Amino acid sequence: MYRLLKSDAPITESDFSALETAVGYQFPGDFKALYLNFNGGSPNLAAWAEDENYEPIIIRRFKSIASVGATDSSETRYIGGCYQRMVQRDVIPPHLVPFANCVANNFICLDKHSGRVIYFAVDVFQPDIAMCLNHVNAQKSLSVSFEAFISSLVDEDEVDFF
Repeated sequence: MYRLLKSDAPITESDFSALETAVGYQFPGDFKALYLNFNGGSPNLAAWAEDENYEPIIIRRFKSIASVGATDSSETRYIGGCYQRMVQRDVIPPHLVPFANCVANNFICLDKHSGRVIYFAVDVFQPDIAMCLNHVNAQKSLSVSFEAFISSLVDEDEVDFF
């Protein structure tokens, strides 16, 4: 069973609905179910290594969902706060919702248009090109859905690094 360890305080359906309103996206049912059981945290299976031509990605932490009325809800440790701040600063395009960070501090996102899970590598940004090109270059599709993404994760000990 997939679990998130060291989760934040549990959330309610109202908290989840508020997040969906804030980011303008209805999350997949399996995403919602995971978050109603575990509000963010460190994954028990953290390695994505589905592409033999791409270095494995190790997830450090899933972001939490803020409770309705939380005074710190704009902090980037929360999905909604991170989404709002990163879109406002033009770090990520508005169709990507970051829900986790890897050990390199890049984002794992859901694509609001396709439902795909996207790796968004902000550490590859080039200062001499337009931000819209950086946005395109920073993206790598990891899975066709959140469910497929979670199913593909393995223990770090099972991964061979280059």
